[in-house]
Formats: sequence, C-alpha cells, structure tokens
Amino acid sequence: MHSNSVWAQNTESGSSTIVLQRCQSLAQFWGKESNRWIMRASLRQLVAMMATPLMRSKTMTTAPTLLLKVGDTLCERRRFTEGEVEAYAGVSGDRNPVHLDDVFAREVGGFEHGCVVHGMLVASLFPALIAAHFPGAVYARQSLKFAAPVYVGKEVLVQVQALHIRPSATKYFVKFGTKCFANDNDNAPAIVGEALAVLPSLHQVPTKAPSTPLFKDIHLTLNPSVSMAGTTATSSSLRRMESVHRHLLPAPPPILHQNPLGATRSESFPVIIGGMVLDIHAKPSMQPHPGTTVPGMVKYISGGVARNIAECIYKLETRPFMISVVGKDMAGDFLLKYWRSAGLCTDGILQVDDVTTPIVSNVFDGSGELIAGVASVGAVEKFLSPSWICQFCACISNAPLLMIDANLSPESLEASCKIAHEVGVPVFFEPVSIVKSSRIAPIAKYITYTSPNEFELVAMANSLSPPEKYNFAKIDQFKNKAKAVEYLFEMLSPAMFFLLEKGIKFLLVTLGSHGVFVCCKECTSLMMDQQKSETTSFSTMLLDKLERCFPSNMLLNFPREGSTRTCVFHLPAVSASVVSLTGAGDCFVGGVISALCGGLDMMQSVAVGIAIAKASVESEANIPDKFSAATIAGG
Repeated sequence: MHSNSVWAQNTESGSSTIVLQRCQSLAQFWGKESNRWIMRASLRQLVAMMATPLMRSKTMTTAPTLLLKVGDTLCERRRFTEGEVEAYAGVSGDRNPVHLDDVFAREVGGFEHGCVVHGMLVASLFPALIAAHFPGAVYARQSLKFAAPVYVGKEVLVQVQALHIRPSATKYFVKFGTKCFANDNDNAPAIVGEALAVLPSLHQVPTKAPSTPLFKDIHLTLNPSVSMAGTTATSSSLRRMESVHRHLLPAPPPILHQNPLGATRSESFPVIIGGMVLDIHAKPSMQPHPGTTVPGMVKYISGGVARNIAECIYKLETRPFMISVVGKDMAGDFLLKYWRSAGLCTDGILQVDDVTTPIVSNVFDGSGELIAGVASVGAVEKFLSPSWICQFCACISNAPLLMIDANLSPESLEASCKIAHEVGVPVFFEPVSIVKSSRIAPIAKYITYTSPNEFELVAMANSLSPPEKYNFAKIDQFKNKAKAVEYLFEMLSPAMFFLLEKGIKFLLVTLGSHGVFVCCKECTSLMMDQQKSETTSFSTMLLDKLERCFPSNMLLNFPREGSTRTCVFHLPAVSASVVSLTGAGDCFVGGVISALCGGLDMMQSVAVGIAIAKASVESEANIPDKFSAATIAGG
C-alpha cells in the first residue's frame, strides 16, 4: 500500500525517477541472489510499463517551430542491441565475428569490451536523425572516419551540425558535420565526417509520440529455477531486455541545439538588410552621342544602397551587421573581399551558387550627373527571403536600429519590420528609387525613419493614397535659395504631413543642393533609446561643434506630450567641389544612423549626415576611403 501511495504522488508530479527507486527497493525485498539478474531485467520492464503514461504525455507536448541555421546541432542518444547487430549482419552479409562473438572480439579482435557494432550501422543514425526533423530530406553525400569502436549495448551520442546552408529555387542544400561519441566519452568521437543533404524546408518538424496505448497487457514470467550463468550471460540478457524496453516506449525526439552565435548576441550592432552590388561606372571624356561609343573611363566599384550605408557606418566607428546576398562569382568575391579585409562579420551574407551577383551599370555625364543606369538586382528579392532574415532575429532584437532598403521583396520587408516592431527596435527605410519607394505602403506603420528625395516622397505618399493625388514639379531656376526652399516646402508639405499621419515618425527629405527637410510630429522624441546607443570617439569629437550649431535646448518645449502639431525644420547643404554624386545619399543616411547610434539627437545626426555627404561628393569612390572627425566638424 505504501508503494502504491508513493506511485500516485509521483504520477501527479510527473516524476519517473522515484518510480525506479521504489522498484529497486522491491528488488531488495525479494532479495534472492540467484534471481538478481532476472530482477534487474524485469525491473526495466516494470519501469517501462509504469513510466509509459508519463513519457507519452511529455513527448506529446508540441515544441515551437524552429528554423535551421548555420551552427545548429541535432543530438540523440542510442544503444545498439545484439538483436539489431545480428539483423544488420543478416541483411548486409557482413558476419565478421568481431560483431557477433564476444570471445572472438576480445581475444582475436582486441576489443576489450566484446562485440562491436558495424560502423555503417552506427553511421546510419546520421541520415535518420536528419530525416526525423526534416521529412523528405534526401541524403546526397557522406564522408566517414572511424576513430574508435562502438560496443554493443553501450550508449552512443550522435550529433549532426549545420555547417553551411545554400538555398536553391525550391530546396536547401545543407552541409552537416557528423559525429558519434561512445564509451561515455563525449570529447573523443568514435566516428567523424561530413554529409550533404537536400532539405525541402529549413523548418524543423517535431517528432510526435503515438496517440494510442503502446500495449494493453504484458505478462512477465519470473523463473526461480534459473541461476546466474556468468557475466557474459548477464550482460547478454540485460541487453535483450533493454531492446524490449526501448521498443515498447516511444523514443524521445532528437533535440535541436540552437547555435549560440546566431541565437544570442551580447553586442549591439545596427543591422543593415539589403543589396550588395557591383557598380560599373562609365564616365565619358566628351559629350556622348546616341548610337555610338565615345572615349571615357570605366570603373568597378563596390556598391548597393545597403552595402554603401553599412560601409559608411563602419568608417564612422560603428560596426554594422549586414544581411545580404551575393553569387559565387567574380563579382561576389570582389564584394566580400573588402568585407573580410575590414574584419566585418559575414555571417549574414548569403553566397549562392549559380546566381549572378547584383550588378548596376551607370553612365554619367562630364559633370558627374547620372544619365542612365541599368540594375540587375533580382537575387536580392529572390534569396533575401523572410526565412533567411528570420535566422537573425536575435541580432535584430538586440540592435539599436534596423535599416532596410526597398530592394527587398514586400514579404521580406514586412517580416523584417515585424521582428523589429515586436521588440521595439526603430526601423529606418531607405526608398532606393522612385519605383521601389512605393513598397513602403504595407509597412508604413512600422517605420521610424525614412530618407526619400522629393520624387520618392511623392511616390510614397501616392502609394498610400490611390488614386495619385500628390505631385511635384522641379524648378531649377530661382532668384535665391530661400525662394527655392519656400517653393519646395509648399510643394512637398502635403505629402510630408500625409505620411506622418500614416505612422512614420521622422521624414528626412533630401533636397540635393538645397539641404534636408526634417519633418515630425511635435510630440516625437528626438533621441533614440539611450540603453542601446553607444558613444564613440568619433561622435564625441563632433559633439562640441554640433552643440554650438544645434544646442540641445534649441527646440524649446519640444517635444510636447499629446501635441498633434507637425514640425518641419530645414537644414541647408554645405557647399562642395563636386566630383561624383553617386554615394552622397547613402553617406547621408550612414552618417545619420552612426550618429543616432552614437547617442546624438536627430537634429545633430542630420547635421552629421550632411557633412558626411559633402565628403562623399568630393570623392571619386561611393564611400570615401577615410573620414576625419576634424574635417567633418570643420565642414
């Protein structure tokens, strides 16, 4: 009766450990030494029967869906019985006595613990483990090195770790590191190798336990006349009972250990998602003529809106985390070479076989203005998918700011914004072009900052207010700059005010040589979350200069809680000796983001962005080789 009451308590608490202890005390009560080995074996049967309800309820708990990423590890523990080894020998034809005869294995084979499991039988656990999580996986290749024996009846730990993931149009090619540890030594593997598997999806499918009872009645007969038959007989019988025990109970599902580097990051880096592009710049040395070529200069330059912004941020002493895609081609290697040489993390940059790296070819006139350009950036939309971006949820969650460019597909833009929104990370949307700027429509409510030019601003407003009601006509000739700014405000203010009503917090409208409009609601705070911002030596050097130009008390009574008024500030551009205009907008955004992450407020950050843009237009490269805090402050 006492045993039954303890069992009832443990049934409620979900513990099978004390059940085993109670059964062991029963064995002591029976206490016949001649039956001890039978009791050990039969007790495992009893434990199996008693623990089955507990184990079934535990394994039926649905685990959250996990997405496989580089560094993740699948693990499972397993024992091979004499019966399984015998069956494999019969199927494979490999009846080597070291697998089947204990004495032969010890005396002739030199295996101190007796029979060893076939190496290929142990290796079969690798594809089984992968298929358990990813049904439909096709095993394409496996290399193996057998370093130590796996003994019959001994527990082994099997591990497969994702080393590289290469997506194709419909499937994922995943290279796994495969290891098996034996003999209670989890440091020295018995089997090591690598495998290539083709997965239909990166989503892990949890293993489910059967929903029906595994057995109804099991009759266990104890034979008192059976005596001890020596150590070999004892271990052999135990192994057979272990096999019955394991087949009666559902195996626990393999465990997916999330990669700690991909899952948690203590560092707080701004995350940049978008295109890495090879820019081809063609600049004629004379007036171009339609239908023919003219002499000039052609250069290859690392480009792409997101990549340029990330490089600018890095040169301003703020390390970015880049999520992008390139092909496994010469252009892709060219783009990654700089990233690696700078010591920047490439974990988020997907390099895909049989894909052309995004390329943009631009033709300029003699003054550096863009005449025409052709962009081939389809890989960004195709491979920067929500599933790839979601692998870096932890990076985004810990970031001071997330920047996305409109080269992403609408689905990826929305997925990125939702991740950031759930954890309160501000989002900076870079429109890229007039056509792609309209992709802001479904995500406007998530956007904290955006930096359109005049035409992109109007396109964004029209995408949220069909039919098109906003327009802009550019006029080049004005008597003075003040008149030009007044005209721009009159033309653009309806679109600016409309976008703020749609949920955008800050509009930084770039006006070329006329500067920038900073537009926000009066109740909007000008500062980022100070817990995630980090003051750099660069931002510290600029702060004194900026405090004189834009003191922190310049905006009296700003912000005002509950105010619905809209504020627009105009910051003029700085005169510059123009060499190339291609990287100016990207440098402006990079300067703003770096300054915000460095603890500066919005007005100070825009001032930094304008100064960085000046340095850019005076350089041949998209991003100047070096930035000097003294030079920027002096500008």
